[in-house]
Amino acid sequence: MTSDAAGAPLWRGSARSSRDDARRRRLLDAALEVYGTTGFRGATVRSVCQEAHVSTRSFYELYSDQVALLSELYRELNGEVLAGFAGIAVDPHAPLRGIVRGLVGGALDPILADERKARVLEVESVGVSDALEQERRTAYRAFAEAIDQAFAALERAGRIEDAPGGLTSLVLVGGITEVLVQRMQTPRAGRADAADLVDDVTDVILRVVRGRPA
Repeated sequence: MTSDAAGAPLWRGSARSSRDDARRRRLLDAALEVYGTTGFRGATVRSVCQEAHVSTRSFYELYSDQVALLSELYRELNGEVLAGFAGIAVDPHAPLRGIVRGLVGGALDPILADERKARVLEVESVGVSDALEQERRTAYRAFAEAIDQAFAALERAGRIEDAPGGLTSLVLVGGITEVLVQRMQTPRAGRADAADLVDDVTDVILRVVRGRPA
């Protein structure tokens, strides 16, 4: 092992941190494939490493166990969903349904386009460890807060009156989560199109905001 010009340790010509980052990325991608298809409980460190083309020794240099890897993947996928949700602007002149559908699509499109992500988020991460359960509770609150902020933005834009929030948003998160689980448990031939699901969730939210008194 040598060093680069800045004194950072090198491993076969590349900085150790860069090597670790590359291995971590391969392991996360492999975890998505293995946990999102075979399932977390049926997976082994060896099977994940084979998918990632990474040695088991390298795995344990980066993660204490599979729960640690699953937890990092869970956080990454949640961040992707939240980023999609937050990236939608509220146009005060656009039709209300179009605004709400854009918000719903921004949140759901990443996991509807790749069922492995939905399975990791909503099925494989459940009941794995106390720490991951706490992360799931924290993630639910983050999604509810994002919905609260979207409702508040619609109210400020004059598109709805008396924006719901708090319990309403948390109930919506729980309901949407169950919709995704039910979808994964339904044979593909019996499922509605992803676009139709986004439409249905949009209509539910519209009934919530339109049904509140001014």
